Amino acid sequence: MEKEFFVAAIEHPEFGEVYRFFEVDPATGEEQAVDPFDSGMVKLYHETPPELFYITSKRGADASGFYQGEQFVVQRGSKFAGSTTPKCPKRYLKLREELLLSGKLMPLGHQYLVMEDVEFASPLIAMGVAIGGWAKGAHDWKKI
Repeated sequence: MEKEFFVAAIEHPEFGEVYRFFEVDPATGEEQAVDPFDSGMVKLYHETPPELFYITSKRGADASGFYQGEQFVVQRGSKFAGSTTPKCPKRYLKLREELLLSGKLMPLGHQYLVMEDVEFASPLIAMGVAIGGWAKGAHDWKKI
């Protein structure tokens, strides 16, 4: 016979509502508390971490990111250059402004701190926004 499991919500005096996992013996109907991982109820999912890339610039950009499908994601905690070049494309300026207004970028000295992971359509756009100017190409993101 196949093992049966169930989960019960229990009110704990210190931690509030907690959950306890039980296994039911099919022959006797007896319930026994079990560890959900040891019993096979729950399986750990090990996600392979993404390959990370980084970029730095003279004006203070120090960012890291990774590919996520067709997008390029700049990681939270990265720093964007605080200034832009005179020839910075308008679309990069607009994206920087949108990130500032949404709270995803916060001023930090002469840089901007990325407050949450930010998705870009390409690594080239991510780099241009991060360094505040023309980007030479995706090859400027270097593997960590």
